Amino acid sequence: MFQKGMDSLKNYDYKAPIIQNNDGLSIQIYSATLSQDQVAIFNMGGGAPAGASSGLSLGVSGVASSTSSNNTGQNYQVDINGEINLPILGKIKATGLTAEDVRKDLLVKLTPFVKDPIVIVKFVGIKVNVLGAVMHPGIQTFSSLNPTIIDAIAQAGDFADGAKRKDVYLIRDINGKRSTYKLDFVSDASIFNSEAFQLVQNDLIYVPSNDLKLKLVNQDPDLQKKIQLTQIIVQAISAMAVVVNTYFLLKRF
Repeated sequence: MFQKGMDSLKNYDYKAPIIQNNDGLSIQIYSATLSQDQVAIFNMGGGAPAGASSGLSLGVSGVASSTSSNNTGQNYQVDINGEINLPILGKIKATGLTAEDVRKDLLVKLTPFVKDPIVIVKFVGIKVNVLGAVMHPGIQTFSSLNPTIIDAIAQAGDFADGAKRKDVYLIRDINGKRSTYKLDFVSDASIFNSEAFQLVQNDLIYVPSNDLKLKLVNQDPDLQKKIQLTQIIVQAISAMAVVVNTYFLLKRF
């Protein structure tokens, strides 16, 4: 893997994730004073039924609602208009901004209501889809804000046999703007400096199968199942042979 370019690699400059529609944000609001009553209303949100697990729900007409996050804050889902809806403050722009941008905006808006406000804004996980020739294809979820394509492949169980590692594709859609990256996991280490190295919300990673794998599948889509069935039959015959031989040996005595 990565047979060239390793010596010329620079340190990767991780970027703050950009908020998109339907992203989940965890928002915690405190006061630097001893009185926390003044922030109680801002931490109520939509609330979650007693005993309900924390999470996100999308209300009528795509209006985002919130649920509690272990009693430390609220989870909000960015609605289709790119906004979150907080008690008292109303709609707050989120899409296109970073979590730090939203935090600073909330600090300004909270000042008339809360003395010395403290705001923490975090993403509620980052999800990407890994499809194709990997061991465990499907949605991969990360709590880290800086997951990489290496992390995604590893979490999907690594490349499967027959994976075309020189032609891995990453498809990224940020608020309607789609970009496609072709990555070489065999001989080109420049992937570590590529814009595709750091994943963002809803990235799609596709690992094609090599020509031999595709040819085998095209010839017989059930080839792998037939091989497994044949192995089971051979094992069963071997076991029966042992039983029969043992029977005749015992019969002699």
